[in-house]
Amino acid sequence: MGKLKLTIFGLFFLFSSVSAVEPFRTFTTPEGQSVVGKAVGYKGTLFILMNQQGKMMQVGFDALSADDKAYLLNAVNEGRIPQGVPKRSEITSATSNSEPDSDMSVEMESDSMTVADQDETKILRPPPTKKPTFRNGSFFSHRPVALDEDPHEVVVDIGSSIPLPGEPIDFSRHVLPIFEERCNTCHSSPHEKNGKTINPKAGVVLDDHASIIKGNASGSIVEAGKPEDSIIYEVITLSEDDDLFMPPKGGPLDSEQIDIIKRWIIEGAKESADGGGVMVGTGTLPRDDEPVSFDRHIMPLFQDRCMECHAAPYVNNGRTIKPRAGLRLDTHESVMKGNLDGPIVESGNPEESTLYYVVTLGEDEAEIMPPKGKPLSDDQIVMIKRWILEGALARPAKFAADPNAPPKVKKGLIESGENFSVVGKNDSLLSMLSKRVTSVSNAGLKDAMKSGALVTPLAERHSLVRAEFSSAASLVKDDAIDSLTKIKNNISHLDLSKTKITDQGLNKIKGFGNLTWLSLRNTLAGDRGIEAISKLQHLKYLNLVGTAVTDRSVRTLSSMKGLEEIYLLNSKVTEKGVENLRNALPDTKVVLDTLILN
Repeated sequence: MGKLKLTIFGLFFLFSSVSAVEPFRTFTTPEGQSVVGKAVGYKGTLFILMNQQGKMMQVGFDALSADDKAYLLNAVNEGRIPQGVPKRSEITSATSNSEPDSDMSVEMESDSMTVADQDETKILRPPPTKKPTFRNGSFFSHRPVALDEDPHEVVVDIGSSIPLPGEPIDFSRHVLPIFEERCNTCHSSPHEKNGKTINPKAGVVLDDHASIIKGNASGSIVEAGKPEDSIIYEVITLSEDDDLFMPPKGGPLDSEQIDIIKRWIIEGAKESADGGGVMVGTGTLPRDDEPVSFDRHIMPLFQDRCMECHAAPYVNNGRTIKPRAGLRLDTHESVMKGNLDGPIVESGNPEESTLYYVVTLGEDEAEIMPPKGKPLSDDQIVMIKRWILEGALARPAKFAADPNAPPKVKKGLIESGENFSVVGKNDSLLSMLSKRVTSVSNAGLKDAMKSGALVTPLAERHSLVRAEFSSAASLVKDDAIDSLTKIKNNISHLDLSKTKITDQGLNKIKGFGNLTWLSLRNTLAGDRGIEAISKLQHLKYLNLVGTAVTDRSVRTLSSMKGLEEIYLLNSKVTEKGVENLRNALPDTKVVLDTLILN
């Protein structure tokens, strides 16, 4: 364990019992943090203290003040502190009734004594979403297999996969999933919860290879090639009644998981081997012949580059932080769900997937994702493209996709000269509308930007755009529509959510002849406004959530036969009105509940 260990413990490491009862004392760090306890054992440079409530805790020698170091050195030299981690039954119970200092930290392993050298510059992020776990043999633990697949051959992605006989241990595929499932509730990177910074217990972070190898203020927790000298292996092999047993909740790791960690240490505690992929953040890049795994390849990339803005809602300084644009990327279900604007992934078609589009934009374009740091590498972008081509599945596909294969032609799109036959597909409609208009003018863009509008291309090959007022929406009023008139023929998607737009403003929108998508969510829109936009012949999607629209608009909406989706939650339309609307538009999705909106 190094020169310090030899200097401190070289002469008296054979002592195996306490020759004298150590008194309680206040241990402090050089920063002035303190805890009341008595030393009951040591291993290497790690001391075990017991507090007055009988709870044992660990503290590193280097994390203590000079006086405490001198005290412990003397106690070890005199044989008052035994080597090893004692069981509670071997320790004389506390007799002192003195109260601990007011600033002491009883739960020392979760805070003060072991995080003194923690990097305070780390970005605070919400903890990773914990995957559901099921008991062995549970029906829900089985993965579905397609009818055309052999259940014995199908690739099943189970997170912590079991290595084949003779297969070297791969950190990302075999080891890291175990830590993510069983340890990261307590040992993930610092994050905020309910306005409080949650630091990893004992200062140990187990969510990436570098942090695991680094250990904490007490020193390393992994000795490459030596599991018997590795604290991380020792604590998972202790008996369950031991205070230092890990993980403390949910039962012990199973024998296969323990063996994986042991073998990983024996093999050198390395990062993922070349055969398991090239490291990318906390994940890997798949081999060319290996199907992309959402859990092993895509999710680690999202966690590294996207979770600061697109995680589940969490609390920061007493304020609830919601995901940007209502988009969460912390689970496969959330990625495929998209947001209120619709899905961001079109299975099998990266060219029509918003996710792929925003990561392939130029570095100087406003909508490039991620907006901070360097753009994704070419290999990472290809990985996302391959995942979409392979079906954007939660588990790996049966075969790896060729990212250089020509794009598939969508069914239902029939081109004949300049005319398109639209077969219920909005992509066909948009292609047709795009051919009618020229590119957006610079003058039109400047006018739109003056009003605070964000204008983005719908797709590279289209002249159509999406306009929205996502910044300071509550300050946007009817006159903002005037700023869009120069590009009104290019606007196919218009998001006026949370603005102060009224029926008067909607009267101006009736001239936006190529509009196919309109959100008036939480605006002042009413029945007269619906009448004004009723002549928009290409409108397919209409969001009226939280508006003043009443049953009076049912007749107007019923005349808009081209509508495919109408959302009415928290409007003034009654259930009877919705029933009448559904009868009038049997092929239209009319939504009055929250299940589809959330």
